[in-house]
Amino acid sequence: MIGDRALEQRKISTFIYDLGSEWKKITGLPFVFAAWVSIKELPAEFVRLFDEANAMGLDHIDEIVAENSYTIYDLKKYYTLHLSYHLDEKRKKRDEKDFWK
Repeated sequence: MIGDRALEQRKISTFIYDLGSEWKKITGLPFVFAAWVSIKELPAEFVRLFDEANAMGLDHIDEIVAENSYTIYDLKKYYTLHLSYHLDEKRKKRDEKDFWK
């Protein structure tokens, strides 16, 4: 399970495995759950506006959490400690031959 259903499952499941943690153990690399991608170059204005929208969300995490109370999991902790919003070179690495040694 993923998302809210997985968080709800924490109340009843004996064993819980985090996909990101398990991936890190196997590969040594961070797990990318989602990314915005395009097969063509995007207009600079679109990229600028997208980055601004992302920054606005990150600047308002406290307000977002306050408006979306969630009793199963600490959303502030989730949004600020468990998620990363920047796809750096380490996260882009995909030398698959090294993953399974």
